[in-house]
Amino acid sequence: MEDVEQHESVQIQDEHVPGFLIHYKKDHSQMPIFHRHLGYEIVWLKDGEALYVFEEKVYRLRKNTILLFKSSEFHRVSLKEDAAYERVVVMFTEDFLSFDHPVFTQFCDFLDQLPSPHYMLDLFVWHTEKLQVIIDNLLIENQNEDKWQHRVALELFLLELLLFICREIKDENKRGHHLTIEQQQASPVAVHDKIIKDINEVWNTDWRLDKMAEKLHISKYYLCHFFKKEFGVTIQEYILQRRLFEANKLLTDTGLPVHQIAEYIGFMSASSFIRRYKERTGITPNQYRKNNDNYRRIIK
Repeated sequence: MEDVEQHESVQIQDEHVPGFLIHYKKDHSQMPIFHRHLGYEIVWLKDGEALYVFEEKVYRLRKNTILLFKSSEFHRVSLKEDAAYERVVVMFTEDFLSFDHPVFTQFCDFLDQLPSPHYMLDLFVWHTEKLQVIIDNLLIENQNEDKWQHRVALELFLLELLLFICREIKDENKRGHHLTIEQQQASPVAVHDKIIKDINEVWNTDWRLDKMAEKLHISKYYLCHFFKKEFGVTIQEYILQRRLFEANKLLTDTGLPVHQIAEYIGFMSASSFIRRYKERTGITPNQYRKNNDNYRRIIK
């Protein structure tokens, strides 16, 4: 089903992120589209509520929860207008650290061993003071680029943050606080997970809204309303963004011709794929490919 809306400006985005970033915000600003970027992301929700949507998993963050994930995963944040949204976001790439460290290796290995590279951690209230000290050190150092050994200090404080998180994860595992399958299915986001999972099974097919709703045992009108309300985009927008996301990965990581990529991601023809891609990104698929360093390394 290729009847995605013709006049939407929402698009998938490969976001450029430098080696290290840290933000502390209280406003409702958010990336309005599904996006990805290199590296890792750590989100500490200090107050409020937020829905983090991945390909087959949805996380509802509440006060004093931490979400860790690989930023290369297709993701988006959805917020409730009447809910607070105070958070600290730390983003970093692997090459930011100038040396291999066992704490960073442990952090990466932990995410790599998960079924999906994201993990939500509930933080005890009495542990937040220690985390706040680490975050304050990162925020202060990040604002003082002229300080002696500025980058080294950021590396050390980042490693301290990773050490804190890894210890919290290990302590949580010892306490056995992971949800059982039955608890997960009864959780508030179980229906979100089900809908996202089912949509991601048909995103590159000739999908039909009525068939999808029938499989979920709800009306197609309710499905459309629920999806838009909870995820911030329509189902058609989501599927188009998923197709463009997969197209970018194939353009980046493979030498497949454009017509094969178009067929794989669910377009009826290469011309319709190229037209839609250019509408959303401003460039053609081949122009994106030529601009990408990874692809240049593949064809050498």
